[in-house]
Amino acid sequence: MPPAPGSPAPGPPAPDRRRTPSTPATAGVLGVLVGGAALLVTLAALVAWLSPATLGERPATCLTTSGARCFCEAVGTGLLRQPANSLSSLGFCVAAVTTAARGRRLGRHTPERVLAPVVALTLVALGAGSLAYHAQLTFAGQVLDVQGMYLLGTLLVVGALWRRGTLDATRAAAWAAALLLTLLLAQAILPDARRWLFALVLLPGIVLEWRLAPRSRPLAIAVLALGIAYAAWLADDRGLWCEPGSWLQGHALWHLLTALAGGLLVAHYGRTASGHQNAPGANAGGETELPRVVGQT
Repeated sequence: MPPAPGSPAPGPPAPDRRRTPSTPATAGVLGVLVGGAALLVTLAALVAWLSPATLGERPATCLTTSGARCFCEAVGTGLLRQPANSLSSLGFCVAAVTTAARGRRLGRHTPERVLAPVVALTLVALGAGSLAYHAQLTFAGQVLDVQGMYLLGTLLVVGALWRRGTLDATRAAAWAAALLLTLLLAQAILPDARRWLFALVLLPGIVLEWRLAPRSRPLAIAVLALGIAYAAWLADDRGLWCEPGSWLQGHALWHLLTALAGGLLVAHYGRTASGHQNAPGANAGGETELPRVVGQT
């Protein structure tokens, strides 16, 4: 209906601040940053495992700190000084394969499709870092192990902020870079705080993802798996469940259950991406163009 005579012309509609436009080019910034960091961690972890002298043979803090221990499993020699804890780290690589397969089934031009391969690369980095740490028990392996954990936590937080439209992809990448650098410095200065810092990064990401899809069954299973994993980790660390020569290790169970939780992240993405099917700008195939909608709100 045309405006009444003498009334001011209507202005443009107010922008939806919950949605931040992104182009395909800027959408890749976050993926390149975190995915590139994951590749670097993976390559460095392989070097730390197969040629530990290359990155320095300084022992892990669990071997040098008075009263500390390298979890329950006995420490041997060779390429796998803790075989159960080392080989269980490969569970992250299995989770990465399933994650990549699930990611290909997500709608094209959605943020979830952009992030799925980055999640897969991050899981590979996490597994490689954990393998390097438990296989050689060097400080370099310890740093790489924790950096893989920080990568996953950082991706969880900034990925959720991008997908809900709080940050555009460029700002999300800047936040990710700043957070990863801060955590790396904290690890160098206060290495014993690494486990609590990981929880501080992980928990906000879980809360944000829960708000994106409160009824997501994959996310609920992932949180349950993390809770059981943490209980197994504590039991192993405190000596409540400890047979040093056994292949059944609480810390190995922590690896497997955490890998399960990480592998469910892209399955959860499928639940949040379903909101794009009916969003404005969806094409005939039910896919939402990224410049129009970048997050579930």
